[in-house]
Amino acid sequence: MRPGIAERLWQAARTEFSQRGYHGARVQGIARRAGCNVALLYRHWASKKALYVDILRTVWISQSQEIVALLGRGGGAPAVVTAYLETLFQDPVGAEVVVRELLDGAPFLTQVLEAEPALVQPLRDAAALLVPGANGVAGPALRPGLDPAMVVLSVGGLAAFVSSARDVAQLFTGRSIGADEWRSHLHDLLVNGIVPCPPRS
Repeated sequence: MRPGIAERLWQAARTEFSQRGYHGARVQGIARRAGCNVALLYRHWASKKALYVDILRTVWISQSQEIVALLGRGGGAPAVVTAYLETLFQDPVGAEVVVRELLDGAPFLTQVLEAEPALVQPLRDAAALLVPGANGVAGPALRPGLDPAMVVLSVGGLAAFVSSARDVAQLFTGRSIGADEWRSHLHDLLVNGIVPCPPRS
């Protein structure tokens, strides 16, 4: 936790970047949200880019650590889906920061991951848990033909998108859908699919 004004600026910047992305965010908007002037922002971060990269890196690391901790509780596809859903629904603002970065082509995330390649390891660990018989972990693995890394990226991407935009569903459903209902729905959808499995002969 950062002291005083730095923490206010940090939270304001998370909100500004989550709502506007890097290119749409303005340092004046961040300062206004924090109730201070722009000069105070520049005392703590050299530039808008430095602040954004700091936030993006922190969000990525925090989410990765939480996913790894949850993956330690079980194995197989259901555990991987649960880890991503629980993590990304805990911090919808952080999820939206990542979604907007990905929609922009991930230029800053690319820089972060190139500078610290170990930050990709949690994704690889999650993918490894989906390989049948991997690491002696019990639990259902993937059906044949699915690429584990692509599955993890798909699960993470869908979880981040729904976490950051779940309130918009009311436009289409006519009702508010809470985070618990969304998590349950996505878990069922991702683990069991949308088409009934054909009966075994």
